[in-house]
Amino acid sequence: MVSVVGEMFCNPYTTELVVRRRRESLKREHYDVFDLSDNLIFTVEGGIWNIRRKRVLRDATGIPLLSMRTKGLVTMRYKWEVYKGESTESEDLLFSAREPNLLSFKPSLDVTLPPPQNSTDISSIAPDFQTFGRYIGSSFKLFEPIHNTLLAEVVHDFSWGGPIKGSYSFKVRVNPYIDFAFVVALLVITDDTSNLR
Repeated sequence: MVSVVGEMFCNPYTTELVVRRRRESLKREHYDVFDLSDNLIFTVEGGIWNIRRKRVLRDATGIPLLSMRTKGLVTMRYKWEVYKGESTESEDLLFSAREPNLLSFKPSLDVTLPPPQNSTDISSIAPDFQTFGRYIGSSFKLFEPIHNTLLAEVVHDFSWGGPIKGSYSFKVRVNPYIDFAFVVALLVITDDTSNLR
């Protein structure tokens, strides 16, 4: 089981979600995440032009589950930190994600979980997870790199509203016992990072 945000987001069966993104203004983007019965599961909103590029993932009732923000000023190599709720405290860090290679032309992220609180070993620099590709063209995939295990992937992409309006949708398949809130957060980070390239 891969539980990063919470075990309640780890279904014992394959989960398929539809993600719809729309630009609300020149400064704000909004994502809605639905199950295949068109029930709202999550919303993600946040500013495009604020310094930390903060995004908040909320459940269908509006409760904040996690917040995503870039660390420091945006540089050529993007690093994101993701926290429980809207916290920024180090003990609430869920994971960090960064582009592994400054010169890479293929979008990818190295995803690292924080070490256990009582651990003093910070020598491991190998990522816990890796993403490759974009959701456009159904190329996004999330892997556990040690065993090269596929955890989630975009299986269908389609446009809705058109790229000029900044609106589009895609479907993602999440394997059993994989935290689908974690997967959605990585999709939003991948989208934001690829839009900045």
